[in-house]
Formats: sequence, C-alpha cells, structure tokens
Amino acid sequence: MKYLIVAVILGAFFTIIYLRLRPYINMARRVLGVVRDARGMSAGQGMPGGVGGTAAARPKPAGDERLVRCDSCGTWLPASRALTLRATSSNFCSHDCMERSAGESGARRAAR
Repeated sequence: MKYLIVAVILGAFFTIIYLRLRPYINMARRVLGVVRDARGMSAGQGMPGGVGGTAAARPKPAGDERLVRCDSCGTWLPASRALTLRATSSNFCSHDCMERSAGESGARRAAR
C-alpha cells in the first residue's frame, strides 16, 4: 500500500512537471524540425526534382504544378515527381528510364 501511494505521488509530480515544460518541449521540437529540413535541403534531398531526394515531401496543389516530359519514354508527369539530372537538366519518370537513357547514350558513344 505504501508503494502505491509513493507511485501515485511520483506520477502526479511528473505529470505536473511535464505540463509545465510542454510549451518548451514543443518549441524545441519545432526548432529541431527546422534544422532537419535545412540539413535536408542543403544535402539536396528536399529539392523538388532532385535525384534520390524526397521530391514528394511537400506536394503542391494539383492545379498549380507544371508538367515535364520524360526524356526517355515521353511520358508527361508533374515536376515534383520527376527525377532531374542537374548536369543536363534532363527529366525522367523513373530510375528505369534514367538507366535506359544512360545505356542508349553509352551505346551511341561506343558506336562512334
């Protein structure tokens, strides 16, 4: 019975402490979220159309988005879902199309 009373008192104490610190905990979570987003963008992960990034992390409304054409198969897709090579500004709908295009350009170079 004595342990139950001590447990209830400790539970109430930690609940009061948590309720008092909750605004500061939420503020720290927001700051860490901003830091995480900034680090992701500096690594190229948050950039729309970046290869290997999370292009659909923040989707735009469907009406405001421009369409781009896959350079390999010709499929039209939203720019936020396209994989874009920074060196050539080529757009691809999937990694398969990107590899297929790389294989075709390698075959062209070998034929020369």
